[in-house]
Amino acid sequence: MFSIKKRRVVAALSAIAVAATLAACSSADPQAGNSQKPDDIKSLIVSSQGFPESEVLAQIYGQVLATNGYKISYADPIGSRETFIPALKDGSINLIPDYAGNLLYGADPKATATSADDVAAALPAALKPLGLTALDLAPGQDADALVVTPDFAAKNNLSSIADLAPIASTLTFGANTEFEGRPYGRSGLESVYGVKGWKFKAIDDYGGAGTLSDLLANKIQVADIYTTTPSIAANKLVVLKDPKNLIAAQNIVPLLNSDFASPQISKLLNAVSEKLTTDELLGLNTELAGADKPAADVVAKEWLTSNGFLK
Repeated sequence: MFSIKKRRVVAALSAIAVAATLAACSSADPQAGNSQKPDDIKSLIVSSQGFPESEVLAQIYGQVLATNGYKISYADPIGSRETFIPALKDGSINLIPDYAGNLLYGADPKATATSADDVAAALPAALKPLGLTALDLAPGQDADALVVTPDFAAKNNLSSIADLAPIASTLTFGANTEFEGRPYGRSGLESVYGVKGWKFKAIDDYGGAGTLSDLLANKIQVADIYTTTPSIAANKLVVLKDPKNLIAAQNIVPLLNSDFASPQISKLLNAVSEKLTTDELLGLNTELAGADKPAADVVAKEWLTSNGFLK
């Protein structure tokens, strides 16, 4: 995700006083809000987090609602959870695709759930005080992953994060600056897997070209690259297994103001989410990154059509 992404927001959302002002919307004025009642929902304002994967997911969810009779307008992308949570609460937007683990930790900084099932179980109680509803989690995830080159994996017999422990002092990890301080960074790697003494190189491109280049050149030996990044498959990188669930599940999940989580809307969006596997996400990202750089709405329409949601 081009960030790919804005990861784990651990500050309590209750401390966020006001929503940042949304820039002009493409086809709606989000500051006007949406005061419809749950039993009379006819239109929704959809937004994204401002990177390609989030934008195509917003289009996928928005277009399936539009083809089923809802009037959909798209607000300009909203970058961070500190901004879009208040926007959902005040009605500036009504729907945005999010990532389950990060959503949980943003809503409840004390949360400890990491597996997909545990995150899903914890979300309703964490979101209820905020007036928000998360629908069914998609099977597909876009999560942080620790990856190594196939040659390095073979040479050191690596398949799991735990396998890094014996050689940790010889390793340099490459990731965004904030990685070291994340729960799945240095402290988590040490306490959960005994991976201690490694060096760190900050590469602030969200697992992008610079990170990949350093990994392939052996300037770093372990990289944090998100699971739906096309470069993983393209370079046959080895994603190290995480059997102890150090890294929280980041399943795709539609997030709505609770007033808009009607049974009909929930049914339509849950059916779409059911088809969004990690492989499907990877395919969408690969297409978005193609040489012709297709627009997110075009890619979304093609995907919905191929999966039977549009005719």
